[in-house]
Amino acid sequence: GAVAFALVRAARTGLGPGIGGGSARSYFLVLEEGGEATRAICVLPRGTESGTEVALPERRFALRLGQAVRFHLVSSTSDSAWQAGELVELGADDFIHLPPLAARLPATAAGRRENVAVRLVASLTEVGTLEMQCVAIDDMQRWQLAFQVRAEADAPASEAAAGAHPRLAQAVALIDEVFGGQARELDAKAVRQLRARLERVLGRRDDWDMTLLRGLFDALLERARRRRRSAEHERVWLNLAGYCLRPGLGAALDDWRIDQLWALFGQGLQYVREGNNWSEWWTLWRRCAGGLDEARQLQVLEVLAGHLEDTDAARRRGDPVQGSYDDMVRLAAALERVPAMHRIEVGKWLLERLYRPAEKAHTWWALGRVGARESLYGSAHTVVPPETAAEWLQAVLALDWKAVEPAPFAAAQLARLTGDGSR
Repeated sequence: GAVAFALVRAARTGLGPGIGGGSARSYFLVLEEGGEATRAICVLPRGTESGTEVALPERRFALRLGQAVRFHLVSSTSDSAWQAGELVELGADDFIHLPPLAARLPATAAGRRENVAVRLVASLTEVGTLEMQCVAIDDMQRWQLAFQVRAEADAPASEAAAGAHPRLAQAVALIDEVFGGQARELDAKAVRQLRARLERVLGRRDDWDMTLLRGLFDALLERARRRRRSAEHERVWLNLAGYCLRPGLGAALDDWRIDQLWALFGQGLQYVREGNNWSEWWTLWRRCAGGLDEARQLQVLEVLAGHLEDTDAARRRGDPVQGSYDDMVRLAAALERVPAMHRIEVGKWLLERLYRPAEKAHTWWALGRVGARESLYGSAHTVVPPETAAEWLQAVLALDWKAVEPAPFAAAQLARLTGDGSR
């Protein structure tokens, strides 16, 4: 046993015999030219031993810093003797598309977004990870990227080969007509029709997949500062942006997208007298709540509480209400990362309002969400204690369920069996 252990250890350190064979595949970085991926460059030839660095000294690339970038890889088991740095046509052989790597490489110390000239160095680790380093030509600074390639055979083909929607460019052109830098003057009706025009190009929006949705959001994000051209521009932008980023997590770079979107929260609305804009504003943050961390959700709740108090006071005075009370209540119920003590306060406030004759029935839906035993995205430690949920459940059970449509939903959320004694 001791001899076998010593031999294995010696093989790993290169001091003894070892079983090798190198990489079973060749790996290529896809190059997009004119919006189409037709060629790729070999970054790691088949047979390369683990731990061996393969440099591409003759190839230079421009690396974008400070913004989201996506790297696409393909692999091949062909016996072709490709060399590192060799360009190949993707249509010539049977290439397997790997899941892309999306990353945001840090900007320079000055915080500027810029392109840096780099060379690529690739290697295959012992655990099956393809590592690529982008080495700056000027100062030899390195940025490391890691691709999981050993489990590529288990990845769904549709996911691995998923790319941009064939009509995404056409859809972005429609967005440009409304929010672009050279957008022509459009009347309110033309702006309102943007969503319908996108559906004519891309199909029903219920069928848009996540890749397409995030591509549309990225296009909207780039044009966010032009949402303030008119009240209709702002409303349409908020509606589309929230729809395309929902639920705020689940796709590569969603955390970066949320960071960019969060900068708009402090700016608030431009057209504060437009009730429809307030409705879309609160709906945007409800749709993206899953991507907000606890601190941000607490900030949203604090601002929301102030607006709810103002709305309540305006109702008592008989003044017109700016914004949508219903959407604010739904947003409050969707903040699942808020600590349990604050969620209890929200639930008690909702229950107090529900005893008023004028309160709308949908508030029961919100109470069910706040006291739900199973969170949609939050963790178990923010769930309201079972004793509190039981009190709220008694209020729901006392209702006439035929007259209060959301009552069964609220009861199901509050009484759901989880198998966890703490909930």
